[in-house]
Amino acid sequence: MIKSKRAYFGILKRKKVSVSLSIALVIATVILLMAGHMRALTIGGPSSTGTGKNSGGAAFLQGSTPGSMLTGAVATANGKSTQQPTSTISASLANITVDFGNRQNTAYPIPYRYLGIAGIDIGTVLPTNANAVQQANFHLFKLGDYDAIAQIFPTAASLTNPSQQVWTKFDNQMTLATQFNLQPIISLASTPTWLEPQTQSPPQTNACLANNPPFDDHSSKPMYLVNGQDQGPQMWAKLAALVVAHVDQKFPQAHAFYEIWNQPDGSQFLCELPNDQNADQDRVTAYRAIYSAAAPLMKQQAARDGKSTEIGGPALVYALKQHLTMWLPALLNDPTIYPYVDFITYHRFLSSPSFNNGSTSLVANLQDPALGVAAQYEEIAKMVHSGKQPNAASTPIYLDEYAMTPCYPNVCRNDPTTSPLMNALFIADSLNAVYDKNSAYGPAGAVPAGLAYYTWTIPNGNLCMFGVFDAQMDCGGPPTPVQPYPEYYAYNLFGSAQYLDMTDNGHVANTTLIKPTGVYVTGITSKAHDGLAIINTSAQTLTGLHIYLQNPGTVSATQASIFTLKFTFSNPGNSITTSQATLIPVTGGNGYIATINVPANTIVGVSVAAK
Repeated sequence: MIKSKRAYFGILKRKKVSVSLSIALVIATVILLMAGHMRALTIGGPSSTGTGKNSGGAAFLQGSTPGSMLTGAVATANGKSTQQPTSTISASLANITVDFGNRQNTAYPIPYRYLGIAGIDIGTVLPTNANAVQQANFHLFKLGDYDAIAQIFPTAASLTNPSQQVWTKFDNQMTLATQFNLQPIISLASTPTWLEPQTQSPPQTNACLANNPPFDDHSSKPMYLVNGQDQGPQMWAKLAALVVAHVDQKFPQAHAFYEIWNQPDGSQFLCELPNDQNADQDRVTAYRAIYSAAAPLMKQQAARDGKSTEIGGPALVYALKQHLTMWLPALLNDPTIYPYVDFITYHRFLSSPSFNNGSTSLVANLQDPALGVAAQYEEIAKMVHSGKQPNAASTPIYLDEYAMTPCYPNVCRNDPTTSPLMNALFIADSLNAVYDKNSAYGPAGAVPAGLAYYTWTIPNGNLCMFGVFDAQMDCGGPPTPVQPYPEYYAYNLFGSAQYLDMTDNGHVANTTLIKPTGVYVTGITSKAHDGLAIINTSAQTLTGLHIYLQNPGTVSATQASIFTLKFTFSNPGNSITTSQATLIPVTGGNGYIATINVPANTIVGVSVAAK
């Protein structure tokens, strides 16, 4: 009971004050929520302004902590994270969206042997780097770093006398390939001296030696006169069939692929006389003669051995525009050739004056809509899948030699900063070709059957996946043991089961990117994970980047694993560091957003356990 009016009005006054305070608190809360919402829009939304603005309208504010009103953690390069309050985030705030199709999109599988190495000096590398090769899941090997046919069959008698055949180097390489589960593509190139065009009197009939300076004479087309008729291609074909017989007998589990010749469109690899005004077409004619003679004999030999074999080529080195239209239709519409085409191969070597500086840079060349990596593959795929060969629509295409350098001369090919970036971008472009809606040739129907980086190692030659660490980073030389070079770690990030694991039942996922200039993305589903690689080729650090993992299937984890690749010269084994970012459920979509930072000139992988 209230004892007095004074007491009553005192209580009433206190109630009014309490109500007023409550109303004030509500208003303040609303204002704060609205401010937080506007800040989130400023950070990630299309109306953003500020530094780091991109063509899509999203901004990335360096030095700030974008998304601080959002749930979860922002992953950082040092492996630490900052926890942040709330429970959901709008899908509209995503800077990068990767649609995993609820793990049901299996249209574009990534072959088990997608990653590989070509060429020179496997014998130096594998004995001391087998663990690194296996960890990155390299499973493709382009074998043929020397004049194999010329060395195996050094005399005319070696055609019929096995005791005169020299198989030592070939067998050593095949032994390593089978021991370490590498699919061999055996490049059958070169002509033995006794099968070269012979000079009876001037002028020089070996076109390779007629050039000034002379080219390797073993690159000559074969020539063998019988009653005045040239039987050179037929004799060379018999040698190729003997290689098939040898492999079937000595390496019965290898299931080797055979590539006929090497870079026959290059002036030094299937030589024509220097004054030949029709040299390009004459090379096509010479190659057709070799292929049409060899392929049937090789198939027949495999059948006699109770084996199947795959034969292909032409391993073009200038697989661009005019060379493509000259070479591929000529082979894939020739009835003496196309029944024996099981796969197509080509090479790509890029060189530019800078890494990422203007329209002539290496990054610009890689992305060129007419001549870039994806565009070239898309054009080749369109031609190949229109050919008359068996299973034309699904004929595998191997890019079985490639390398890049972002400077003249090529001493910076192994640069600790740019080397991982350009190799990761090459992989991403090759994968993304299947979703390229802007291509003049249409999206590729499949990813390449395999990529083989050139090469294992060339001592002091600036070309290597493994080399000696020195001040020049030019691959070094013996007797110092070789170790993984900076480019290796890009392949380790993509291929290792510890990271993105792309070749373990992998498929390409579709990505949508709102980005500043210089950022590239590819998405991957593997057997147990959904993931993506973000390649930041710019000098801009991106903070608070919202990664939308759309339709990821069943995800039981609450965090994504973040793999940051920044090559560490003093401790290469720690070049990939791991951190975590909390997965935030999205509103307005199906999936999660992880908020991460991507340092300048860095590759970041994101992986989420899913099934």
